[in-house]
Amino acid sequence: MSCPGFHHGISFPTISRVPGTWTRLARRARRGRIGRLAAASLLIVGYSVYTLWPQALTTEPILYGDPSDDQGWALHLRSGQTLTLNDIQADDPLIVSGDGHTIVYVQDGRIRARDLRDETVHDLADAGRITALHTSFDGRAVTISYRDRTLIANLRTGERRTITDICKVNGLSDTVVWGVPGCARHLEEARLVTVRRDGTGAFVGKLTGGLLSPDLRLVASYDFDGVLISDATSGKKIKLIRRNDPRIFAWFNDHEVIVEGSPYQLVDVRTGDTRRDPALPDEWISHIAWRGAGNGWLG
Repeated sequence: MSCPGFHHGISFPTISRVPGTWTRLARRARRGRIGRLAAASLLIVGYSVYTLWPQALTTEPILYGDPSDDQGWALHLRSGQTLTLNDIQADDPLIVSGDGHTIVYVQDGRIRARDLRDETVHDLADAGRITALHTSFDGRAVTISYRDRTLIANLRTGERRTITDICKVNGLSDTVVWGVPGCARHLEEARLVTVRRDGTGAFVGKLTGGLLSPDLRLVASYDFDGVLISDATSGKKIKLIRRNDPRIFAWFNDHEVIVEGSPYQLVDVRTGDTRRDPALPDEWISHIAWRGAGNGWLG
């Protein structure tokens, strides 16, 4: 017997098929929630890595640094911009590498080197009883000197070695160190010697304040009559630039030195000519960290 309004041959979903449909829908929803949670987790992890990954402070080279109102150090870039580092005490030593990208400083009783391009920090040694700090022109090596020895740390390779009886470093390459022997002895601070990696050495000359040029070929030192330029290997005198104010701070490049003045001036060691660079301070600064051959600190 057929019921009115119904036709034979037409099938309808039965109760037994409904649970299967609900199961598939539930699985889809669960997969969707898992996918959303995974995406959110990746975003959180990615953000955490981004915030914790070292961020570049500046890729521009530093020209010089000076204390900033007793609250830290101000780093002056060649472009004219200034960066202030408040995590380094104004009365603590700070030096700038020759390439202008690395600073070496004292923090919490430790000597640290910091590359401002990627914010990499190297913890080098205890800061107690050091006599001098210095960096190579390429920023790869740092020297930490004591009264009877000098530690040389390569920031790229991690190599560390010690040379004895050198209490101040004036310049260094991969194979040679220019330095002052036996600072505890009278008048030894004016003697400049070379020490090679194989342990051999040579006397360069009795040069007061001998600063090595960036190419490590020349030495600029003080003389009663002006600025004395000598050969960095033989100590042979090359030129005397007569000046009333021969106080040298650093090499500006391979052929110009920075001398004291208000404003500071550049002296060409080939000709003796003087010029002014607008990137240099307009007035004398008592506590200053120069980039280049003046990239040393003497305690």
